[in-house]
Amino acid sequence: MFKRKKPLDFFTQIAKLIWPEKGWKRNFLYYWKRLTRIPDSPHSISLGFSIGVFFAFSPLLGLHTVLSIFFSWVFRANILSSIIGTFIGNPITYPLMWASSIGIGGFLSGNIDTDYDRIELSNIFGADFLASFLIGSLILGLLFGIGSYFIIKHSIFIFKGSRGSIGK
Repeated sequence: MFKRKKPLDFFTQIAKLIWPEKGWKRNFLYYWKRLTRIPDSPHSISLGFSIGVFFAFSPLLGLHTVLSIFFSWVFRANILSSIIGTFIGNPITYPLMWASSIGIGGFLSGNIDTDYDRIELSNIFGADFLASFLIGSLILGLLFGIGSYFIIKHSIFIFKGSRGSIGK
């Protein structure tokens, strides 16, 4: 009933995963409107969003949404905004997030290896690599989470303040 008349080929499906049909601007504006129209306090919305951003930086793939929902519930933050916050991590931003997390974590833990000719699969699953990844993602997650808290809170104050003066 809800299928296409002509199914999409494999390459078109992959292209739609990477680039939305209507464009990134429309996706961004949709989630921005969803975020600003949540009927909750600006503190709860921005705290939930920042929790989502924090867990978007974690290397625990598949658990971002589950962890952000759980910690939003624990801290009594808005759960929907935490789910929207995890969308910061997507196939376009993950390589940059992971490379910077590994680089910062490796620099701080002293496990940085600049000899790229000797990179092997066994090095990726080693304890030094995972420790560097966790340290870097924790630091970047905290920085971006705290920054997004203040940016979202300020933006929601402005948006809700301007909506309150429309009917007056």
